Amino acid sequence: MSAVLNQEKQRTGRTRRPVQREPLLSPALSRTLVRTGFRIPGILVATIATVVLITLVSANSELTGTFGAIAGMWFAVHQVPLSISGTSLGVFPLLPTLVLSVVVARSVSRTVSASTGRREWALVVAAAVFGPVVVTALALAVAADASAAIGLSSPHALLAFAWVAGVHGLSAVVGLALGARDFDAVRARVPGWIFDVVVPITRAAAVLTAGAAAIFLASLLASWSTAGALLDVGNGFVGMLGLTLLSILYLPNVLLGTLAVSVGSSVHVGDVAVSMFRTSGGPVPPLPVLAVLPEGASTTFWTLMLVVPVVAGVMLGRDCARRTVDVHYALSSVWVGSAVLGVAALLLGFAAGGNLGTFGTVEVTVWSLGLLVFAWLAVVGSVAAAITAWRGGSLPVDEAEEVDEAPERAPVPVPAIAEPVAHPEHAVDAELVEQPQALAETREAEDAPDVVEAEIVDAPPVGETEAEPVESADADEPADAEVVDVDTVEDTERTDSND
Repeated sequence: MSAVLNQEKQRTGRTRRPVQREPLLSPALSRTLVRTGFRIPGILVATIATVVLITLVSANSELTGTFGAIAGMWFAVHQVPLSISGTSLGVFPLLPTLVLSVVVARSVSRTVSASTGRREWALVVAAAVFGPVVVTALALAVAADASAAIGLSSPHALLAFAWVAGVHGLSAVVGLALGARDFDAVRARVPGWIFDVVVPITRAAAVLTAGAAAIFLASLLASWSTAGALLDVGNGFVGMLGLTLLSILYLPNVLLGTLAVSVGSSVHVGDVAVSMFRTSGGPVPPLPVLAVLPEGASTTFWTLMLVVPVVAGVMLGRDCARRTVDVHYALSSVWVGSAVLGVAALLLGFAAGGNLGTFGTVEVTVWSLGLLVFAWLAVVGSVAAAITAWRGGSLPVDEAEEVDEAPERAPVPVPAIAEPVAHPEHAVDAELVEQPQALAETREAEDAPDVVEAEIVDAPPVGETEAEPVESADADEPADAEVVDVDTVEDTERTDSND
């Protein structure tokens, strides 16, 4: 009994070692998240500070409101509406925002790898949003402190966080999708036609952008004198350089407005309204890029701008039909691509608009822009895809190679040939050997002049009058064959005919 009690004491006296659990974040993953979250915002803040200092020094201005100007430019890059000295400003250039989105997407796509799991992917996207949000919180505090020096009012905090998180979050998701596109595990779970529609969407977007750029260049050349007059407002080299750089930054906004007019939507710059069927005049900001606005009424010649969405729809439909042999998949790809481009146009149109102080509101009709882009591409693309599929289309590269490669024909076995052997009774024992040869060798053997034609028959045994069935060539025992010379038979027939 005492031994049992001693064993119980020993068991209870033992200390259990705690189970070691893996850390939630490994050191390598922690460094990756910190780099993803704060490297790009840090580079952006440094670039903004450089631009602000160069601008203030070149204008011989005081450096009192430097930090407030840096915070204001941070908000402007992320399309956050501002209020400066009581004047509302909500129209900012789209070019810096687009460049920032591309940089964030490329950074996230390079961060993920094939071994990265879903948890790491979610952490990377969260880090890409968390870092800019922290910088935005600091910018709000700086803007509130600098409001007395430069008249910059701190924007609404919730609106600022929403814009910053939206820009970086959407860019991070796009980068994650681009980075995971090359992984076999993702391709096994996602339908293949979703990846196949990426190239048609890209080409259709390129056609829309190129068409809008062509219309813009034609309009700018037609109103070159007006652009020169607006450029002279700068009063000097520095002012003209500033207006030129500002026009370049606002170029995506103008191209988006040109695209809106080309698909049938409308653009408003204060009191100025431009559409394919109606125009109205009014004062505009002294920006050289705005010289593309028409100075007269609309004409029927403007309907030629509809060529841009029609060509984009044809390209989208043909590309989708060429990547699949099934017309249903082709039409589904066309509608998915049209929806993606329509939503993208709607989001860009919403970001490109806003208040412009005393000039009023600068905007495109967002709902009609997205709906018309979707409608043109979907309808024209569906017709083009159906025609391409009806005409045969073309198979993908891998399937075309498989179809072009004709299967090799199996070799045809050649019947056995009996070799004649001398026998006193004109009967020989021929050993039939199956020799499978190619068809070309058989034809050469038939055309040879020294081939002996033989008739294979079964010689009955002595004393029997009925012949036994002929055994097959595959039998183990050799068959008795009588070889008859063709020349001997012909000489005999000639002798009989002479007699």
